[in-house]
Amino acid sequence: MVAFWYLLILAPFIAIPVLWWNYRRKLAQKEELAGMRWERLVGTAGTPDAPAPALTAATPEYRRRERLLDTGQTLVYLLLKQGMPDHEILVNVALADLLDSPAGGGDAGSVPPQRLLAQHRVDFVICSKAMQPVVAVDLLAAEAPAALTTAPDFKSQCLHRAGIRHVRLVRGALPARQEIRTRVLGG
Repeated sequence: MVAFWYLLILAPFIAIPVLWWNYRRKLAQKEELAGMRWERLVGTAGTPDAPAPALTAATPEYRRRERLLDTGQTLVYLLLKQGMPDHEILVNVALADLLDSPAGGGDAGSVPPQRLLAQHRVDFVICSKAMQPVVAVDLLAAEAPAALTTAPDFKSQCLHRAGIRHVRLVRGALPARQEIRTRVLGG
């Protein structure tokens, strides 16, 4: 009778490891079967009779760019980053990513607003820490200061309607490190 009680007390200590071992064994079998299925799937996708080689032959050889930003853009980025540490700086953003297009689209036969926005980019976007766009910055070539005084273009009008300030900086006349914040964010 005492042996029966000892066996009853030891049963969980024997049954739990056996059940655990059985579970791990079944899990390993399932993983092995899934791995074999995956190998079979990948193996059939890479067969020589598939049209993939013709596709790769027509695809040009891509290479990584040496720099994402040229030296002038890098200088402005670093000025913005250092002058506004409480903001986030995004680079080369399409207006379609920055603005929501108006509902209803345009006239029949005209370019849809979202597509029109996608054709325009800004060099830098200054966002609050909540990633809300505050200012859009365009970097102009040294010979383009006349563009600062002309009537607002499509990009400026869209940004103004959305409540985003649009600032244009001339490459040859960048503001000093101390005044970049006031120049970009305004007084």
